[in-house]
Amino acid sequence: MTKVDKPYGAWPSPITAEDVAAIPGAPQWPSAVGDQTWWCAPDPATATVGLMRRDADGGVGPVLGPEWPVGNKAIGYGGRPYLATPELAVFSRSRDQRLYLVAGEPVPLTPADPEGLTRTNYSDMILGPTGTEVWAIREATRLTEELTDPAPRTTRDIVAIPLSGAAADDPGALRVVARSHHFLSTIRLSPDGTRLAWLGWDHPVMPWETTDLMVASILDGVAVAPVRVLGGDVGGDEVAVAQAEWADADTLYALADPDGWWNLFRIDLAGEETAATNVFPAETEFGHPIWRVGSTSFAVTDAGVVLRRIAGDEALILWDPETGQTTDLAPEWTEFATSVSGGTGVASSIAVVAANATEPSTPLRIDVARRHTVRCVERTEYPHEAWVSVPERRQVQVEGGWQVPYIYHPPTNPEYRGPSDTPPPLLIDVHGGPTSSTVATRHLNFSLFTSRGYAVASVDYGGSTGYGRAYRDRLRHTWGITDVEDSVAVARALAAAGLADPRRTGIRGGSAGGWATLAALAHSDYFACGTVYFPISDPATWFDEQTHDFESRYIHYLIGDPDKDAERFARVSPLAHAAEITAPFIMLQGDDDVICRPDQADRLVKAVEAVNPGLCRAYHRFPGEGHGFRKDETMTVCLRAELDLYASVLGA
Repeated sequence: MTKVDKPYGAWPSPITAEDVAAIPGAPQWPSAVGDQTWWCAPDPATATVGLMRRDADGGVGPVLGPEWPVGNKAIGYGGRPYLATPELAVFSRSRDQRLYLVAGEPVPLTPADPEGLTRTNYSDMILGPTGTEVWAIREATRLTEELTDPAPRTTRDIVAIPLSGAAADDPGALRVVARSHHFLSTIRLSPDGTRLAWLGWDHPVMPWETTDLMVASILDGVAVAPVRVLGGDVGGDEVAVAQAEWADADTLYALADPDGWWNLFRIDLAGEETAATNVFPAETEFGHPIWRVGSTSFAVTDAGVVLRRIAGDEALILWDPETGQTTDLAPEWTEFATSVSGGTGVASSIAVVAANATEPSTPLRIDVARRHTVRCVERTEYPHEAWVSVPERRQVQVEGGWQVPYIYHPPTNPEYRGPSDTPPPLLIDVHGGPTSSTVATRHLNFSLFTSRGYAVASVDYGGSTGYGRAYRDRLRHTWGITDVEDSVAVARALAAAGLADPRRTGIRGGSAGGWATLAALAHSDYFACGTVYFPISDPATWFDEQTHDFESRYIHYLIGDPDKDAERFARVSPLAHAAEITAPFIMLQGDDDVICRPDQADRLVKAVEAVNPGLCRAYHRFPGEGHGFRKDETMTVCLRAELDLYASVLGA
């Protein structure tokens, strides 16, 4: 087919906002359960998450009816919401946050919250040593006190929940197994049932700064004499443990970064002194930041340890502890979610969510011993695949010698091409977190734009994960500076290469990416427009009672102490520099967002409009939406608004 010449940004495309909004989110929390594979599947049409199962014969279907959506609100972003073994399954119902036993009609295991008094959730469930209890992390927030700061009103502990259902109407039937830190994650029982391991950390640190790996003996169903065996802040050296799993009754494996990278450590508990050894030293990451309770990057199997190796394109590898040899388990896949899960009732199979540059995220089951991979859900053919951009990994060097990675999505359309003497308009995409990363996967959202002749570049700015602690710490006290400078550097590099028009470059992002978008519009004159999703705009108020518990002290790492560093806060604040925003933008905000509250967006829009009326081209607030939109009708409105903005500002 001969392509028709047409200006970039003006190409007709069959990919619509409705198409993109209707695409389900990535599957989550896979598990190998006997000869079955389970996972959670988001549904944008109902804004809920369902529990799915693939049988040994390949049949796929829901475990529960539509009135039983799964999920919890642990630390605001959720945690592993179910436990499944060949004998039983327990799940957290998103509508009331109670735990239920799957037994025909689900049976409640935990009590309902007293109206207006307490809000409770349960996550990261394991089977207790007697087999008659489920152990879980319980998070409880008191609602009746005058205190508005969520931290002193919130407690977390590890509790035992009778499978008999005795606690459903009697809270006294719950038993506290362990308490240690303000935040808890990844509870693991030793194979012989005599020890319990878990991760913990306290305000004001975040779990990618410092965490403690705790181990305690189990006596009469309670964890006694807990000790830290890895992690912490020792002599000023921070160590973050991302995950730990038992190898046997006396040995743990853990991902930790005392050497600057999340590497694999073996912890020997058999002797009088605990010994921790880096058994797989490498200048690459195997771990992850804990944004969700119970997230995992490795699993222990009879055939060896299965790990995500993060170095540009990711790999899923099998490491043999006897020989140190590694084997690539899924070479056709290049991105793996933090959901590497060992099996229950099966010794050598794991489950994981994987993707690559041309394949969307999908749950896989891998028999590690036989090197056999099963795709749990067949791919649905998309009729406009030729219009979907294939991403490319690139990097640019910035001041200090740092290499800033980014992922470039080129303009792609089988029917049209742009003029040879004019580069395409560019959208810089800034991921949220900010301690997170972007992925080089098939991205239909970006293809909505690239199929119309825009280029998209998603930036792993300083602070992103996957590149070691030193790269993460580039953002310490430089939020609103490093992320902006790295985004501009990527845009300039693409312009210098003839791949982007510097006069027609926009920026977009949500949450911390929304912050970076506003900061770029306020502190840089490079961008012609911006799209802002549920942002932080005023760091001087985004802490303590102004956000949720998990991130209520995060600002200390990102910018500094609000009481001592007021000048630094004022220097980077988009709200304080609202008058300097002169490029048009749109604002998209959920009314029910408790992480980046609507007043952050409201005040920014009001301040800009007071100086430059009409500069905010559209401001949409969505009832029933929180931090990260879930409804397909919401996303349709957002994506249409983006297309309108880019057509009017960046189009031909």
